[in-house]
Amino acid sequence: MIDLTGRVAIITGAGHPQGQGAATARVMTEHGAAVVLADINGDGAAEIAEELRQGGGEAVGITVDVRIEDDIERMVGTALEEFGRLDILHNQAADVHYLADPGDPEITEMTVEGWRTQFETLLLGPMLGCKHGIPAMLRSGGGSIICTSSISGSMGELNLTVYGAAKAGVNQLVRSVSAQWGKQGIRCNAVAPGLILSEPGLALGEVLIAQYERHCDTPKVGLPIDSAHLVTFLASDEARYISGQVIEMDGGFRQHSPMLVEQRSEGQKVGDTA
Repeated sequence: MIDLTGRVAIITGAGHPQGQGAATARVMTEHGAAVVLADINGDGAAEIAEELRQGGGEAVGITVDVRIEDDIERMVGTALEEFGRLDILHNQAADVHYLADPGDPEITEMTVEGWRTQFETLLLGPMLGCKHGIPAMLRSGGGSIICTSSISGSMGELNLTVYGAAKAGVNQLVRSVSAQWGKQGIRCNAVAPGLILSEPGLALGEVLIAQYERHCDTPKVGLPIDSAHLVTFLASDEARYISGQVIEMDGGFRQHSPMLVEQRSEGQKVGDTA
């Protein structure tokens, strides 16, 4: 039912062939959208855009550092110059490799440089995307903005201090954009994934991936295509009454008692007297 024919989308962080951004670009072009793939790895974005064009889609790949306002302005300008309009903005870029090297430690080990670097990518980037994307969308009567958040923005963890704080900021940014621009036809939502087995997710290793699987209600954790389908739905008219929402996509990871895994393995339930 989803039809994005005639729509133009920008997807940031779309330069890795196995990433969530690239998966979303593929799904959106399948549904008829023209796509601008933006990534700090411009060569990677260009290669994926060429792949999409070879498959009959309309796509262009450009180099963009989402922390730099001039890059964001040029990104939006590219959509207008190449395709004449902007209808969809997917703020997806994240330097997830930073979480492992140099790392995102507990608060007493956090550095100012690390805090600033991650906040600029994870929160300043989406803000700049909205700042410059919204005026372009208004020219065509509105549009849909989807930001990638994380379940880490809604819970405490042993590390991921700045990552979680920045993603919580993304959640509030989404609510603010929806409140401020909804009546002008701009919808804004966030997708908050749990573990997704893109390259960084796979790099966690079998032990941690197995832990996530045990704590999900679903048999397996997520894949990039799962995120791509949800983002594409939120970009479409089928989601016209959804705005200001943070939609968790984590296989039920955060929706049950922390004791559930132990209870399941030990065959115990609340009220059992044995």
